[in-house]
This record gives sequence, C-alpha cells and structure tokens, in this order.
Amino acid sequence: MRICFPSKEQEDTLVGVGEIRIGAAEDNTIVVGGDGVAAHHLVLKLSDRCIELAVRAPQARTHVNTRPVREKAILRFGDLVSLGAVQLVLKPDRDTDVRTDIPSVAAARPSEVSKSLPPILLLRGLSGMHFGKIFPVRDRLLVGRQGELALDMPDAEARHASIELAGDVIVLRSLGAAVSAQVNGIDVSDAILMGGDQICFGRERFLVETPSLPQRLLSNGGRSSRMDPSITRTMPAISLPGEERFDDRVGIAGGESPANKNDIWWLIVVAALIAAGLTVFFLGII
Repeated sequence: MRICFPSKEQEDTLVGVGEIRIGAAEDNTIVVGGDGVAAHHLVLKLSDRCIELAVRAPQARTHVNTRPVREKAILRFGDLVSLGAVQLVLKPDRDTDVRTDIPSVAAARPSEVSKSLPPILLLRGLSGMHFGKIFPVRDRLLVGRQGELALDMPDAEARHASIELAGDVIVLRSLGAAVSAQVNGIDVSDAILMGGDQICFGRERFLVETPSLPQRLLSNGGRSSRMDPSITRTMPAISLPGEERFDDRVGIAGGESPANKNDIWWLIVVAALIAAGLTVFFLGII
C-alpha cells in the first residue's frame, strides 16, 4: 500500500503488512508535521484482509473522506484521511495495479430479460449528493450531467463516462474526458474495476459492490506484501496498555491464540482423567 500526500508535504511512502504509526513525534513510522497534527496522531493496522485506523489523539481532528473519526474506522484504497490540516490518500502499491487495458467494444444495452433479474453489480454512494444511495448496474450505467448517475461537478460532461458489465469484467469507460475519474485514488480515463474499488467523480465517491465477481486484494496487485522485498516492512504490531490486541492473521481485533487453544485441550484431558478416577473408585466400592 502507498501513503500519498496530495499537497506534496513529503514523498509517497510504501508500506507493508503491520502497524504504521503516524504523527509529529520522531518515533513514528511516518513523521508528519503540520497544523493540527498531534505527536502520536493515529495508527494504521494493515493486514492481508483489511486496513484499520485507530485514533491515538482523541483531542486532535481526524477525518476520513471529510467525516470525523473519534476512535476507529475501516479504510479502503482511495480514502482521504485528514490529520488536522494535513491530508493523505491510501493507494495501491503502483498506479499500474489498476488496469487500463479495457475491451474496445462497449457493452450492449440491457435487455428486457436482464432488467427483470437481480443485479450482480452495485455502486453505493459513500459521500457527496449520492451518499447512501444504491445504483444497480445491469450491463451499462451512464454517468454524467445527463446520465442515469447524475454528476454535479463543473467539468462533468453530459455523457461523462459509463460503467459496463461484460461477463466477469467490470469496465469504467471514458466518453470523452481525459481523466474521467479516480479509481482507488489514481487518476484514470478508462479502467478495469473490481469488487471493493472506490470510484471518485469529483466529490462523489462510490464503492463497487459485487460479491460474485473478483475482489481487489489489499497489497501489491494481489501478491502478498510479505513476500515482496521492494516493499518496506513496517514496525511490528505492539499492543498498547489497555487496548485490544489486533491479530493481523485474521484482520480483526482479538482472535484466539495457539496458547489458548492448548489450554482448552489440557482442561479436556484433566477432566477425562478425573472422570476415569471417579469411575474406578465407585466400582471398587461396589
């Protein structure tokens, strides 16, 4: 994963699975100076399954896509995180991880049969005027000022772009704009989309939801960052006093450790031995 600074406060930082501490103090993984940045502002916990943000300075201002975060949040590629006045964007390892070699033939318009079937592709509004709204995609969805998905942005064309479903391939196709959108924080004209991708048209953000089609993996275009020497290994996870342990093997807080499992087996063995002893004792009395 890349941590990028849109205002160019510093160079992009490539990080791998683990814990990334961000703040103004020198002992952070990424040191960020700026108005409103606390000494130990937040921690990003990156596993193979999710990205978790944990706020370490509740008194400081922390926002994700302009919405305040007080304690924790689950993030995705393309999210804009604000630490006071400093902004950063989460992106894939490389711009080329978002494929732009789209099919040349546009998808056909929906048939009457396909209109009656449940859609396998949805766009869910994350911010902007379409926040919380669901847009089903049946073969093709027109995006623009005069589209089925209307855009309220100054440079939007009447027919700005289309999102098409052709078999197992989801395509974002520009209908004239040099940069039609951002996919996971990367400027694109055309792109191959996957489940879990975030698309931005100006201030309008949408999540691609399609559980039956391929999903975007978190790191290195599908290859685990654990195995790639070109990606910086971040500091190992350290549980702070009073906080829930984060198990990066499953990507959730908590998780049963091998030691706990062994304790359970010992309890079962001891209980069996006690039961056997009691049986022999009572048989001896009889």
